[in-house]
Amino acid sequence: MKKLRLTGAAGVALAGLLVAGCGVPGAGTTASSGFDGPRITERVTPEDVAKLGDTTLRVLADAGEEDTLNALVPLYEKKYPNVKVKVTTKGFDDLMKTVVNTLSGDDAPDLAQGNQGYGTDGPLVKAGLIRPLDDVLRTYGWENFLTDGTLKQWRWSAGGTIFGAGSLYGISPVTEYVGVFYNTDKLAKLGIEPPKTYAEFTAALDKAKAAGEQPLMLGNAEKYPASQVIGLVQAQNTPSRDIRSWLAGVPGSAITDAGTVDAARTVQDWAGRGYFGPGYNGISADDAAAKFAQGQGVFYVAGSWNAPSLQESMNGRVGFTLPTRPDGTRATVGSMGLGWHIGTKTKNLTASVAFLDMLMSDEFAQNLTDVGRTPVTGHGTVKAASPVVEQVNGIGTKLLADDGQNFYLDWASTTMYDTVGAKTQDLLDRRTSPEGFANGLQDDWKAFQQKQREDAAAGAGS
Repeated sequence: MKKLRLTGAAGVALAGLLVAGCGVPGAGTTASSGFDGPRITERVTPEDVAKLGDTTLRVLADAGEEDTLNALVPLYEKKYPNVKVKVTTKGFDDLMKTVVNTLSGDDAPDLAQGNQGYGTDGPLVKAGLIRPLDDVLRTYGWENFLTDGTLKQWRWSAGGTIFGAGSLYGISPVTEYVGVFYNTDKLAKLGIEPPKTYAEFTAALDKAKAAGEQPLMLGNAEKYPASQVIGLVQAQNTPSRDIRSWLAGVPGSAITDAGTVDAARTVQDWAGRGYFGPGYNGISADDAAAKFAQGQGVFYVAGSWNAPSLQESMNGRVGFTLPTRPDGTRATVGSMGLGWHIGTKTKNLTASVAFLDMLMSDEFAQNLTDVGRTPVTGHGTVKAASPVVEQVNGIGTKLLADDGQNFYLDWASTTMYDTVGAKTQDLLDRRTSPEGFANGLQDDWKAFQQKQREDAAAGAGS
């Protein structure tokens, strides 16, 4: 799945919370988030869902979820025969622009996907449009296999003002992250072993360039791909907790640290030395993947979701790695998949929880793997459809264990996606320095955090 990490501000009037119907297992309240609807304290059973009578469960999802939902919905409707699932999908950009208004409408879906960070999930929480899931998390034991650092990507304070702390508002059954694809034929020809460490990776780039090969394939027309390359390098020297604290808006945080500036300098140097080849800012991400599959570039820094298509288009002549840091752990740009949320207007709470339960189950993990996703459950039991997907899944499991998902820089504000893209192109074109790149991101962060404080003060005084 190609995931564009796009954020966009969306204003919406506050919506009243609607209490779900009766028959909820262990109904109570969750006071910490201010939500006063029913609480789940026991696993939902088919008998619980049957109490709803014949009903339609409405689901709004990203178009990239179609394969997953095509596998899930028949299984769900078989287990819960009184429920008909009606799925609506939208392209990522369209979904992010409309999900807040859709969930605030009179005909709001029961479940919907959002996007982590201040751009989309923040407004959803602030408007009271999605339900906290702390009770579901505890009841189903998801915290037993997902680290606290991983779960922070869906945590919000009451009112949606502070990201990364507070109640849990979303969940996903898959993980996605940026790593390094490599052309196995070219590595063999160059006498290069697939790099395991970051030092081996940079040495391989230098060797490929010296041999007359283009070391890295890059298509940066959409502006985000080059920032992912920077994020991969940044992860080698900047602690994950520092990056995530900055994304969360922790006072005193800064993205102007030495590790980030050095990462910007390294990638700027790669561009200047021709490591990305010619015209990369005019090549789309899709075209870059196609060019890599056709033999352009020895390595390709890109999202793990590209593995199934590259396996097919390269006839298996592709591998995947994520270089380790000096201490042997892994860290990179990445997160869980787009979060699934239960709308506060749902009248089908038990059916909605049952839907999330099936998504997150060990039994469904193989289905996720079969459609090219990397599940966070079913470890040791699922079998990948190809060697490169097996590499992606194995490394993804280790990345989660290392708590090495650094998330995406554009989560830091409602305008950061545009800022990161513009500053990255300026950096690669040498219109700004590495320090200027970092300062530009920090300036955006400061302006957004100041507005957050002003809005919070205005809300407290009203």
